[in-house]
Amino acid sequence: MVNIREIVLNILMEYDKDGGRKTTLLKDALEKYDYLETRDKAFIKRVVEGCLERNIQIDYVIDSFSKTEVKKMQPLIRSLIRMGTYQIMFMDNIPDSAACNEAVKLAQKHKFAGLKGFVNGVLRNISRNKENISYPDKNENGGVDYLSVVYSQPSWLCKMWLTEYGFERTEGMLKFFLEPRPTVIRCTAGKADTDNGLSDTEAAKAAALKLKKELEESGVVVKENPILPYALELEKTDNIRYLPGYAEGKFAVQDVSSMLLTEIADPLKGHTVIDVCAAPGGKSMHAAQKVGADGKVFSRDVSTAKKELIAENAARLGLDNITIEVVDAKIHDDNMKRNADYLYLDVPCSGLGIIGRKSDIKQNIKKAKLDELTKLQWDIVKACWDYVKVGGTLMYSTCTVNKAENEQMVKRICAELPFEPVDITDVLPKYIVENDKYNIKDTAKKGYIQLLPGEFGTDGFFIAKLKRVVK
Repeated sequence: MVNIREIVLNILMEYDKDGGRKTTLLKDALEKYDYLETRDKAFIKRVVEGCLERNIQIDYVIDSFSKTEVKKMQPLIRSLIRMGTYQIMFMDNIPDSAACNEAVKLAQKHKFAGLKGFVNGVLRNISRNKENISYPDKNENGGVDYLSVVYSQPSWLCKMWLTEYGFERTEGMLKFFLEPRPTVIRCTAGKADTDNGLSDTEAAKAAALKLKKELEESGVVVKENPILPYALELEKTDNIRYLPGYAEGKFAVQDVSSMLLTEIADPLKGHTVIDVCAAPGGKSMHAAQKVGADGKVFSRDVSTAKKELIAENAARLGLDNITIEVVDAKIHDDNMKRNADYLYLDVPCSGLGIIGRKSDIKQNIKKAKLDELTKLQWDIVKACWDYVKVGGTLMYSTCTVNKAENEQMVKRICAELPFEPVDITDVLPKYIVENDKYNIKDTAKKGYIQLLPGEFGTDGFFIAKLKRVVK
């Protein structure tokens, strides 16, 4: 009989050994043990992801009650105590006694019987005192230590965000990273809806309402997204591929923040879009549906494997106006010169806006890496900007929250290349305009918006719209 806590232990030990560099460990394990009951797979996923998301807080708590520092523990014991601590601190449906006893049993099974008492003592001490843990004071060191420990983010990141956005917005962002997230899908209009003379948005909204009913009948909890009428939020989904409508191409998985790129670009029927960093392909698909059968989308990525993924999704969605190519965006392609009505530059970035979905980002990103990324981003801009026709549109975007990669990059583009910002106030969704606490409308007039994680229920995302002019 498979011990699900032992599966969790093995995954966490691999993460500990690997330093978080291999990001598919959990995915690989869930595929290997796909035969397990849904609740067992959910337990594995919850504990592994929870230990990674709360890593700094968990180690802080352990160090508060252990005479041996976490970093000096035997690797197996360290992982056992971490997973036990997570269950005690954050899983009310698991009795503390079970978390302690199962950890002790695994220590003994793996020939650490001499440390059973240590494991038991640390975990029971945490259990007794979990309501009275003393965290760093938020008024000391500018709140950096408090935010770093309580929300498990590297202190240098907290310091950067505090400088750029202040305490309130930074804490709101960090809280959001730790909240459960629904799966968001973009619904696509069927032929029957478009034949009724509806606009693209109206047709997609009609399709979303139909799909919502189908999904609910299959047991999925579905909510309509308040920002875009064709976006749905799904809860209680095990495998997205098995849901009604997936095989038929009725929807694509895509966060609303990413959908907003094409909403703001607003490509017209018959136009040409070049997406140079396209994987996983959501923005290319969205653009292809907007430009219609008479339009063209060139969906490009440097990875052959990602090309195959984009092709698979394009086929599923029934899109035949997409040309999918393996191309290095850093290398100029003279064949594309002045060919694009719209150029999508969704450049490789630090990914700080999606830490809530990919906790490995915070473990792998280093401060020095940000400088390397801004160089790469500028190299891509320099190689591709001339693909835009005079009068055409360049859409620059990232899924990060870092001014060097975002606002400062757009400022440099406009200063050194023939582009100027486009006022995007009129294309902002009504929900964002009406719930704008931080004057996003002011930056929209300057051609860009920075969505901080959670402020509108979306991932963190940056979007700028620039027009090519004659200089």
